[in-house]
Amino acid sequence: MNPSDAKTAPQLNRQSEGLDRLVVSSHLHRSVLDALPAQIAVLDQEARLIAVNRAWRAFSAEQGRDDRAWKDLDPRTLAACRWSGEHPDATALTTARGIEDVIQRRRLCFSVEHPCHTTQRQYWLLMRAFPLQGEQEGAVVTYLDITERRLAEEEARRARDALAQVARLNAVGVLASSLIHELLQPLSSAGFYCSAAGQLAEGPAANPERLVEVIRRIDDQVHRAGDIMERLRAFLRGRKMHRVRVPVDQVLKRALDLVRWFATDRQVRLELVAPEQLPEIESDPVQIEQVLVNLICNAVQAIDTAGCARREVRIEVVPCRGEIEFVVRDTGPGLPPGRHAAIFDIFESSNDSGLGLGLAISRAIAEDHGGRLWAEPTPSEGAVFHLTLPTAWDDEPGDPSPLL
Repeated sequence: MNPSDAKTAPQLNRQSEGLDRLVVSSHLHRSVLDALPAQIAVLDQEARLIAVNRAWRAFSAEQGRDDRAWKDLDPRTLAACRWSGEHPDATALTTARGIEDVIQRRRLCFSVEHPCHTTQRQYWLLMRAFPLQGEQEGAVVTYLDITERRLAEEEARRARDALAQVARLNAVGVLASSLIHELLQPLSSAGFYCSAAGQLAEGPAANPERLVEVIRRIDDQVHRAGDIMERLRAFLRGRKMHRVRVPVDQVLKRALDLVRWFATDRQVRLELVAPEQLPEIESDPVQIEQVLVNLICNAVQAIDTAGCARREVRIEVVPCRGEIEFVVRDTGPGLPPGRHAAIFDIFESSNDSGLGLGLAISRAIAEDHGGRLWAEPTPSEGAVFHLTLPTAWDDEPGDPSPLL
């Protein structure tokens, strides 16, 4: 045997064993990837697909999509993106840029939730991208099916909206007598002006110039009644939450317009203390009005039911950096000892006419807007509720001044 051949044989054996280990390792990695429920794709430094698992291939087949046909896309990162329809949408393009940032190590990770519906069913996916570890550059992209979670969240949101609608109906029931009074005043005034207009139109008291003024006043009163009904209709409107940028003073004004007559009928004074300039909030204004109406009505009812000598509800507005705080204080009997947290439980009510929904729904609305609602545990007088909401811009808080 040639001595050189004797040296080569062990080397060939070691190389063969090394190749076998690589094959076994490759099969092991593929088996592990295929066993995972999430869709997984591996991209190289050029953002090309180099490996996908069984879940990825199954979803691609359900979409009627051949991943091999997407490898030459420009940008190629789109091959790792999921979207509905034939062409990439804005979410897919944003996702592609995020994956590219991960490959280039401009980000340590990137994630986004988005719908990716097929003809068979609706899908919601959570996409996450992480850089490959080790010498090879690239990224691992995973898609986790979060459809059940999103559907459960949507169902919970619909249930909360339904409860909020019931709570608004209950609030209007509480406000009914006051709203009737508020409507009767402009309608009665309009009727009086109509009688005066008839006298000014003909007969010895005819006066065309004064007639024009009386007709204008009739029009004002009719519009006032219409505005009241429009506020009530908007407050009662049942629909999905719709967030818009809205000035805080506008939300306050509408809420106070709804409860002013209710407080006046019960001889309770409302006082608003707020800075002249208030920020905007990103919110569903009707739902925030509902929270304020509920807090103020509860305070008025507590004072009236207890027959308190001091009959005042003070609404303070305190802008802070990043949020705005509403503080509703009353001179009523206060909360039962140790019940400042339990009053937010659903069906918990100290009012015989209440459904125990108002404060529970109000807290849910506040939290859904990224805010908080709580009661002070031991106020010196009456009850004190705090509502905070994030603002749309951050200005320094202003000096409070009485507005009402």
